[in-house]
Amino acid sequence: MTNAEIIWDYAASHGGVIVRKDFVPWFESAYPEGSVRSMDTELRQMVVSGLLERTGYGRFRLRPDVKPPYIPLVSPEMKELFWEAKVRCPYANVCVWQARALSSFVQHVPNMDVLILETDRAAAEAVYEDVRQLAGRRTVLLRPTEKEYRLYASGSPSVLVKDLITESPLIYVNGVASASLEKMLVDAAIAPEFEFARGSELYTIYENADQMCRINKKTLLRYAARRGKKEEIERLIRTTML
Repeated sequence: MTNAEIIWDYAASHGGVIVRKDFVPWFESAYPEGSVRSMDTELRQMVVSGLLERTGYGRFRLRPDVKPPYIPLVSPEMKELFWEAKVRCPYANVCVWQARALSSFVQHVPNMDVLILETDRAAAEAVYEDVRQLAGRRTVLLRPTEKEYRLYASGSPSVLVKDLITESPLIYVNGVASASLEKMLVDAAIAPEFEFARGSELYTIYENADQMCRINKKTLLRYAARRGKKEEIERLIRTTML
């Protein structure tokens, strides 16, 4: 999680207000390896950029007209999968996220419990074998096609082990790499587990995500190009985002 995201998350949970004398002890306890000086720098930069406004000495407030960044929830199970994968393949890139993270933006919430663990292609099979030992009641599939997902995992708790596309936009939460909103939006248009998001539902997802969160459209399109979907995502942006 970046300094700006830490500040925003703290403010959002404290009525949109940051009081430095309260924030600093919390930050030192929650992030003992962090730097208070860098946080002070970030606070000043967020004021300059218009994300925060200063309301007094050592007091700040979120601007009500600014959309918040997307910060994923990372469950204990996701943390365990992530760190086990890193132990197995310490030099591999790893990302873990949950498909139902998109449920905040859909009109018809799907009944799904799918964890997605992505890693470098060379490490995927080794990670898959380890995940099978950890997954418990979950079905574990390696690089499933849409047909394989529908036959063996749809409607049941599952873990999908997949190749991580190079230069995927990720976000870090307490050291765990997860999918950024930009990555999720592109994958929703492609991945077999997001069959529910096809058609008009995909437009709803993009429109709601844009209304609720700050989206970096350059990052979105750069990743879409990596997935060979740039033109399709450009059309979605033009139709759904201001």
